Amino acid sequence: MHPNPPYSETVAIVGGTGALGLGLATRWAHAGVHVRIGSRRADAAKAAAAPLPGASGGENAEMIKDAPVVVVAVPFSAHIETVRSIANVIQPGQLLIDTTAPMVPGRRGLRPITPWAGSAAEQAQDLLPRGVSVVSALQTVSAATLRDTAQHLDEDVLLCGDQKADKEAAAALITRIPGLRAIDCGPLDLSGVCERMTALLIGVNRRYQTHAGIRLTGLSQLGQPA
Repeated sequence: MHPNPPYSETVAIVGGTGALGLGLATRWAHAGVHVRIGSRRADAAKAAAAPLPGASGGENAEMIKDAPVVVVAVPFSAHIETVRSIANVIQPGQLLIDTTAPMVPGRRGLRPITPWAGSAAEQAQDLLPRGVSVVSALQTVSAATLRDTAQHLDEDVLLCGDQKADKEAAAALITRIPGLRAIDCGPLDLSGVCERMTALLIGVNRRYQTHAGIRLTGLSQLGQPA
């Protein structure tokens, strides 16, 4: 186990200029979190960070250095390449939150697929150095809703990870965004279940022209998980 650094203070977002990455950056920056926006193109990252309070931008490797939490927010098609590109920079003790949902285009929209490792989060864990923890989260939160700070959020974020302390650290950061509630959904090998929900939600949102999220009932008095 690694010590608990101030996870909620600084977050680096790999793929921070994409739709989900920029949505998370926007919400966290406005919540008082120091956001580092990473990209393969430093100029694009700096431009994305400029309007956000307290944010900075640069190349991915530069942004993740010494950041207690690193968020990967890239499409599945870029997942392996992206994780491999940061594997020699990220250090034991850093926490990685993987938001990736494995999907490919199908005849009737996006459909979920199962990576060789079982899930995108497990794929990331296999590619990263020993001592870097991975938590799966945020696949079901709408990027468009995150970007629009006038929109009220009221949904759950499903977390999967193998260490309780890592899930608590991820939850502390996620709940800095008003309206998001973090739910411990078990070990990392269940992350594929949460990742597959993304394709379902995208289909629902297209049919009903909305930005629906996930809400678990019966947890109004949320206590500590057993």
